[in-house]
Amino acid sequence: MPDLHGWITQQIDKVEATARDATEGPWHVDEPTERWEAYRDHQLIGSGKPIATLNSEYNGPLNADHIALHSPDYVLRRCTADRKILARHTLNPDVHYEPACKGCGTYGDMELSEVDNLNECPELLDLGYAHGLTPEILATLDQPETPARPERPDIPPPVHLNALVRLLSARPTSSVPPALRGPNWKARP
Repeated sequence: MPDLHGWITQQIDKVEATARDATEGPWHVDEPTERWEAYRDHQLIGSGKPIATLNSEYNGPLNADHIALHSPDYVLRRCTADRKILARHTLNPDVHYEPACKGCGTYGDMELSEVDNLNECPELLDLGYAHGLTPEILATLDQPETPARPERPDIPPPVHLNALVRLLSARPTSSVPPALRGPNWKARP
């Protein structure tokens, strides 16, 4: 099972594929008093594409605005907006100690992540619930992997760095002025 980010991506892919396979419509009504029913997932005709048809025997309060909100163009625009949100709220590659959300930002002098776990990102949770996320599904999702710390061969280990600092800051003992030499001072070459 993917993490929350991957699960939402799968849901957007499904919705987008359905919208691309839908017929041309009609996805709007000139007279809002007419009743329309959109057969999307359960009513298919010859081409195998979901259709929108007039159904005067429909008992529900389905209206023209509802149909227009489910037009393929509208759904594809919504999928594009959802993908932009997903692009902002990704795993932060700069945080190596936890799977933090990059889009939620940081706080404090040390720039700690606002959200320590990508599966707890409020933006992604809201987006997931819009795509049918339930607490049961959330419990089955994988935890995001902490990004691997990149190797830095250009920086020596701390022990070597300390030795280098001592070596560069050391002065030869022969250059110590006589006034600063103590009673136990011994000249070293």
